[in-house]
Amino acid sequence: MILESSMRDGSTLTPNHTVLGATGDPSVPGLGFRYDTDNRWATPNPTGLPGVFEGYCTPHYKDMREATEALIKRKFGVGGVYNMETPGAWKDGARVRGSAMPFTEEIKECVTLQAQYIFDTYGKFPATVPSIFLLTYLQAQHIDLDFYDHYFKPDAYLSTHKNHMTKWHGNSPSPRR
Repeated sequence: MILESSMRDGSTLTPNHTVLGATGDPSVPGLGFRYDTDNRWATPNPTGLPGVFEGYCTPHYKDMREATEALIKRKFGVGGVYNMETPGAWKDGARVRGSAMPFTEEIKECVTLQAQYIFDTYGKFPATVPSIFLLTYLQAQHIDLDFYDHYFKPDAYLSTHKNHMTKWHGNSPSPRR
């Protein structure tokens, strides 16, 4: 069952849009995300929460070239998830992070060209889904503590994970194969 709410213009929104703030009603701001509308789109397009969580698209960047460069810097630059110097939970973090190959100039140009074409053609990026796609869900699982103990530094998981099997299931601290 999909719940919907009505906007002032008569269109409907799913809860994902209203949580972000695209209700069309100032008294129901949701999380306050910026969103844009266009007659070509079935629903408003949330692009981010300015200064907090911004999509790699306009209006947060002047064009898709600037957005692409910013995304690459975020991935490979200082503090980036693929920067060998970025600290993390892995025992051999530099090797793990450094195993990602940086993009070549040819790949950057190809991605930029395609992204700009999509934006110019459809008025947003990506073209057929919201720029900020919010899915609300819950994931429950038993983590493999032996895996984390082997590949990660100590304290890579919480004590609630460590004690879960004993507390909730009355057996060994880690599921064994």
